[in-house]
Amino acid sequence: GRNVHVITINDYLARRDAEWVGPLIEAMGLTVGWITADSTAAGRRTAYTCDVTYASVNEIGFDVLRDQLVTTVDDLVSPNPDVAL
Repeated sequence: GRNVHVITINDYLARRDAEWVGPLIEAMGLTVGWITADSTAAGRRTAYTCDVTYASVNEIGFDVLRDQLVTTVDDLVSPNPDVAL
């Protein structure tokens, strides 16, 4: 399937919106996740594998930058989304 990143202005809105809209997204058979500054690398990978991922512009931007510095593919966290809103 296709992955969608919903970009918010801050972590609070990313989590709030994911929790608010999440039940509707899951009712359609899709998965939803969110990323905040407190998310671990493993948590980020899990969130990015969801069909819809909510995160702040800062978190997505820094994940892309951090991925440029990794030495192994296993350390990558941020895939290229099909759509970003």
